[in-house]
Amino acid sequence: MQPLSARTRRLYLILFASMFAALLPAVILYADGWRWKQDLGLYKTGGIFVAVPYPDADVTLDGVNIGRSGFFDRSFYVGDLAPAAYVIEVARDGYLPWNRVVVVEPQLVTDAQVLLFPKRIEAVRLAFSGVATTGVSVIPIPEYNSYLAAFETEIASSTVPQDESDGIGLFVRDGDVFARWMIESAFPSSRFCGRPSFCVREFAIERSGEEARTARFFQGGIVYATLESGIYFTETDIRPTLLNVQLFEGQDVDFRVVNDALIVKSGSVLYEITL
Repeated sequence: MQPLSARTRRLYLILFASMFAALLPAVILYADGWRWKQDLGLYKTGGIFVAVPYPDADVTLDGVNIGRSGFFDRSFYVGDLAPAAYVIEVARDGYLPWNRVVVVEPQLVTDAQVLLFPKRIEAVRLAFSGVATTGVSVIPIPEYNSYLAAFETEIASSTVPQDESDGIGLFVRDGDVFARWMIESAFPSSRFCGRPSFCVREFAIERSGEEARTARFFQGGIVYATLESGIYFTETDIRPTLLNVQLFEGQDVDFRVVNDALIVKSGSVLYEITL
């Protein structure tokens, strides 16, 4: 085999150098998160991270299945997404469907924490004497009295949080429930961010226009009571759409969380809400 001539070698060198010079910008742009679509042109990608603290839950993004949570693997990441609004949906047997609208921005990861709520809710009446029957639970008198005593404590003023957890305080002000990020030295949780680059330190939780009286953290969400229609369970998140479930119907009812039990007082009757 004859060796290549000096002229041919120079031509090959010039050719490969030209190809390298032409492709290098594209490689750099791709590595830096840039993509091209005919309808969008050149854009930078972002990603979505979904945390699902339950096994056997199906997760979809804009209607496309991205996986099913397992016993150990309960988080999902989707990258190379064009900046836009996306709908995350999570379904699990025995639970209400969950969904959230999230916004993806260039070079940023948007995260969402899934909170599933069981379809079955039971309000069990509490009694300190008699025989337990369906819908009635007989408990010791000291325990019953401790629940009653919890309702004698005064509700905190609007300037003091009624409850606080993981740096988030719950306030009831002018009949509305607000979540406030309490750690001044730290950036707010993503639950306070309408999109990754825009966050607030306080937002309204209860938006129905009814007059709220009590708010507490419970089982990963928030329980609040209104004077007009009863007691509700919702999430701490500024983004649409929030899970909002009525736990107990009635006017002028109230609740307390006592030793991880959700106790409702309607008139002189006590109930425990089981989820």
